[in-house]
Amino acid sequence: MKNILKKIFPLRFKDYWDMHKNSKNYDESLKFITENFINSKSYKFVSNQWHLLNINDFKSIKNNGLKKYGSEISTHYFTFLDYEDEHIKNLYNNFNNNKLIDHRVNIFKKQKNLNFKTSVTYNMLCLLLFENLKLSKCFKYLKNLDDKTYCGFEHPFIQIDDYKISSDKIISLFDFEKINAFYNLNEKNKVLEIGAGSGRLCECILSIIPNINYTICDIPPSIYVAYERMKFRFPQKKIKLLIDINNSKELTEEIEKNDISFIFPHQVEIIKKKIFDLGIAIDCFHEMDKKTLKYYFDNLNHNTKNFYFSIWKKTKNWGSGSLFKKTENLDFEKGDYSIPKNWQKVHQKDLEFPSNQISIGYKIE
Repeated sequence: MKNILKKIFPLRFKDYWDMHKNSKNYDESLKFITENFINSKSYKFVSNQWHLLNINDFKSIKNNGLKKYGSEISTHYFTFLDYEDEHIKNLYNNFNNNKLIDHRVNIFKKQKNLNFKTSVTYNMLCLLLFENLKLSKCFKYLKNLDDKTYCGFEHPFIQIDDYKISSDKIISLFDFEKINAFYNLNEKNKVLEIGAGSGRLCECILSIIPNINYTICDIPPSIYVAYERMKFRFPQKKIKLLIDINNSKELTEEIEKNDISFIFPHQVEIIKKKIFDLGIAIDCFHEMDKKTLKYYFDNLNHNTKNFYFSIWKKTKNWGSGSLFKKTENLDFEKGDYSIPKNWQKVHQKDLEFPSNQISIGYKIE
């Protein structure tokens, strides 16, 4: 009965926001973003799962600002505190697992807000990721990534030799390597990233290729976290929230004249010109229902020349169900992603981590 009632009367973020939006602990940027989002078409896109997670994330921001983002919110994005064999098998397959490790590493570090077992589990993952990155051409870029963002805000990390290592740091470099193998990025490119989460990949790319024009399409609080992060990391760049623009020409002009722009999902359909050289969606499409996926694919067809995304090979999207609708299963190989017929697949590879995710790249004809 309790589960049925939850389906009939699911918790809604707007109800929480209406009760707490006047809190002094929410800054003006977050209030501006959230009010615009709730009153936009984009609010209707989100799943039941998003409403529940966001209420918890906004509670954390209300109590701590972003000071504890790394330990209280990041696990809703891409910080793994636990993992199975299927997640790490490629990390082992990349080198002889009898290899002796010769590093100065505080493997037993107790992480803030994590228990001892979870700390050691996370620390071992960081060491595995680091060893794999050393085999990559992107290891040389590790020094480009800023400790203040990747290891700050109570984000769990360990020290390996002269490097501070978080899982976000290494995985972002692996993502960059895969993307760059699919589409050779350069400083003349315009990039659109959907579902950027904390902004870890955006920061990684711009730390390596500084002058790319970058647009993030997301929802709060992710878009707020990424916005604050980009301002903190790149204070010299032109960074702007464009979430209240509904005119196609104005939106396109603003994107072209700013270095980093932020938009909501419903604005993707406003951009009619193919202004983006590359679209990216990392670890987010498998969280959407099929109707929302079709919305993105249809609109990316009009404004993006190439598209890259990574997903679980198979997943059950528990946020897509309701009282009268079964929870959807998403299996890429069975055609559950509505890829337009004019898209030519030119890239598909398993990820290093999680090993049961795949990356796919398309040239849009």
